[in-house]
Formats: sequence, structure tokens, C-alpha cells
Amino acid sequence: MSPRILQEASPSTKPEHKSGGTLFYFLGGIVVLAIVLIFFYVLVLRKRIKRSPQGMTEQKEIRKHIESADMMKMIFSSNQQSGSKEFFSGNLRTINCFDYQTLKNATMNFHADNFLGSGGFGPVYKGKLADGRVIAVKKLSLNKSQQGEKEFLVEVRTITSIQHKNLVRLLGYCIDGPQRILVYEYMKNRSLDLFIHENSDQFLNWRTRFQIILGVARGLQYLHEDSHQRIVHRDIKASNILLDDKFQPKIGDFGLARFFPEDQAYLSTQFAGTLGYTAPEYAIRGELSEKADIYSFGVLLLEIICCRKNTDHTLASEMQYLPEYAWKLYENERILDIVDPKLREHGLVEKDVMQAIHVAFLCLQPDAHLRPPMSEIVALLTFKIEMVTTPMRPAFLDRGARNDDDDEKEHKGLTSPI
Repeated sequence: MSPRILQEASPSTKPEHKSGGTLFYFLGGIVVLAIVLIFFYVLVLRKRIKRSPQGMTEQKEIRKHIESADMMKMIFSSNQQSGSKEFFSGNLRTINCFDYQTLKNATMNFHADNFLGSGGFGPVYKGKLADGRVIAVKKLSLNKSQQGEKEFLVEVRTITSIQHKNLVRLLGYCIDGPQRILVYEYMKNRSLDLFIHENSDQFLNWRTRFQIILGVARGLQYLHEDSHQRIVHRDIKASNILLDDKFQPKIGDFGLARFFPEDQAYLSTQFAGTLGYTAPEYAIRGELSEKADIYSFGVLLLEIICCRKNTDHTLASEMQYLPEYAWKLYENERILDIVDPKLREHGLVEKDVMQAIHVAFLCLQPDAHLRPPMSEIVALLTFKIEMVTTPMRPAFLDRGARNDDDDEKEHKGLTSPI
């Protein structure tokens, strides 16, 4: 072999350079591998936490809290930006975020002595703030989980987007951990059912009853026709009609309310409401429109006139269901027999009462299209238009298979009350 060839094959600096590069890549590979291993370790650990009951519960609670808080901020922000300045609005009201401890102090830790009643949402308590304001505190039942959370957000969204003198006014809210609370103006005379269902010692004369009837009708007219969004309440009944110190009515409990698309005649949805007040087409087929509220208003109207519950199984069978009994008396030309005896004793304007009963029958028509809109009902009650329609036999459901408590059961997932 020639010296030249031996010289070319001798060691040089190039192999030393190659050895240094190999070390660099080797160390880099170790770092990358370590990062990958750490990533997979964290991923597996997170999965284990999620799979554990405690981990799942904590994550659900955290997620639910964050989503509710974000939803509340979004609702209040959007509603206060757009505002509802259509009716009795004045300056756009401020919705306050209350501290949970403040509401505990105001209600004496939600003491039984301050309990006002219960609704679909949960218990309601009377409270007094440090500045002397009296409030009504509506507390979500913690065991209602997702259903209660949904009603909470629906009620907030609805009540902050509307404003009318015959709708209850929201003062604020509280979100603290699992706590979901709404704070309303306090209504001194509480709810209508205490006066027409509970054998109250306080007599409501016809003038006061008509004031309540007309106020509820105007509140519904606003929800259905005058609000910037078409809203169906879905649970119009005596316990959801609140009365202030002058017995002016305000519709409350919007936990079941639905916003209605303008281009849809009705929605197909699961039944939610109170049996005895529910329109047949909605209770049986799930067809919801504002006509369902109008049917409920017709039942309520008869209750106010008669001062009794729409269903009372302690009475004779032919008298148990109020719309059915009222219609029988109407057919026999004895309709005034259904009027509260105390009203007859204290004198009443027969023309006004007859007009109100006639309106109630129109609201209870079996075909939803035959029930007049609330604007027409208000005009009929105030004699601004003449009564030209003769009502048909009202719609009422077969009650043979129901027990005594069924008419007091509230909504939640029923497809039919029969």
C-alpha cells in the first residue's frame, strides 16, 4: 500500500467532530423521551382522577359552578346592554349580586319562622337586609341537581329580560359554591291561593278580585304580545300570583317559562306544569303555545269567582272539577250558583261577573285556536269590545284514574296527566 493511501486513511479531526454530534443528539433524545413520559404520566393520572367517584363529583361541581357563573354574567350583561325599556321601565334597574352570608343573616339562616312557601324552584323565605329593605329569598333545592339548575337559569334569563308592573321584580341573585338563590321584592300579601284556597278570614270583594283578574290578564298580554320576546309561562296558577300591600297582582315563578320563536305556531315539548290548570293539547300531545297559558288563566278566573280549588274531591262527584261543574250550571241557566256565597252576600255587579264567567269559558275552549288572545281578553273584561262569541263546552280531562293528590303535583317529566 502506498504512503499516500496510508496518509489518507490516518486519523484526522473529522471523526472527533462526528463523535461530538452523536453525543448531542443522544442527550436531546433523552430530554424528549422524558417530556413524553411526563406527558403520558399526567394524562393517565388525570384519567384516574376522573374515573374515581370523588374526582368525578368534584369536576362536575366545579364545571357546573363555572358554567352557571359564566351564564349568569352573560345573561345580566346582555340584558342590561339591550334592556327592556318597553313598559313601565323608567331607568333600567340594577341587578345585585348578593353575598350568601348576607342572605343567611337576612333570613336568620333560613329559619322556619321566615318560610313563605314553596314553588317548583324551591323554598322561599322572608328576609330583611341591613338597610331595612324586606326581601323574598328564593333558594334552589340542592337535591334537584340539573333540573333545578336549568330552572334557575331559565328564571334568571326570563325575569331579567322583561319588566312590567304585573310581573314580579328581581332584585338580585347569589351564586356561592352549590348555592343558587334569587332575591325578589317582598309581596306583603303573599300569594293568591292563601285567599281563595285556604278559607282565609280576609274577604276579597268583587272590586279587589276584578283588579287581580285584570292585572294577571295584562301581565300575560305583555308576555305573549308586548314583550320584545314571546314568552309562555307554563305554570299560571293561584300560588304563582303574588299580591302587594294594595292587592295588586304580580305573576311570579318563571322557572318553567319558554321563549317562543316568532315563526312557530307551537313547540313540541315535554309536559311541565300543574295538573288541573293544563290545556289538554299540551298535557296529552306536548303541543305548547301561549294558548296553554290562556287555558290556565280560564281555570284561575273561575277559581277567583268561586273562591275554591279547581279540583276538590271532598265535594259531590258532579262538583269536583270546577270547569265541568260550571258548564253544567251554565247549561241549566244557573251559572250564578257557582259564585262565592260571600260575594253574593256583600253585593256584586251581576253584569261584570257574568262577563268574567263568559270570558273564562272562552279561555277553556277545547280547540286552542278558539281561545282568544290576551289582548282581546283584556278588552272583553273591560267592556271595550262586545261579547259576540258563544262558548262551546269547555275541555277537561278524564279524571277517573287520578288520586286526590294528583292535581297538586307539579310538572317534571310527565307526558300526560291521564
